[in-house]
Amino acid sequence: MRYDKSQIEEEAIASVRKGRITEPLGTFILQRSLEIAGSAFVTNGDKELEQALIDAAVMRTCEKFLDYYEEGKSAANLIISIIYSTMTNRIVSLKWKDVYGTNIKGNVLVIENGERLTKLIRYTKDDYLSEKL
Repeated sequence: MRYDKSQIEEEAIASVRKGRITEPLGTFILQRSLEIAGSAFVTNGDKELEQALIDAAVMRTCEKFLDYYEEGKSAANLIISIIYSTMTNRIVSLKWKDVYGTNIKGNVLVIENGERLTKLIRYTKDDYLSEKL
């Protein structure tokens, strides 16, 4: 989708002056997040993962934009780079966290061949554990 960089720049300057993201700039952040999640990241049809990527990117961009933005530099490029890096970090974190950010791996003390070892093991979540006890 095409956008006007000068208009985004004006909204960025207005946001800095107000101390908060303006509605048009927030809309731009959301639109870019939707676009990037749908085209640049393979979610294999997992709508929950795609939504988690969008949510994380929008939240981080809104939190960090005012801190990182410098007038005269491209606000649109900054926003897009924050979105990409946030989504990439979220995908990478799936090795040890679930979609919601909860740890799914941890160090567990095990005994093998009479030796005590610490191993990184994937947690098994059992919502019905209390029924079995």
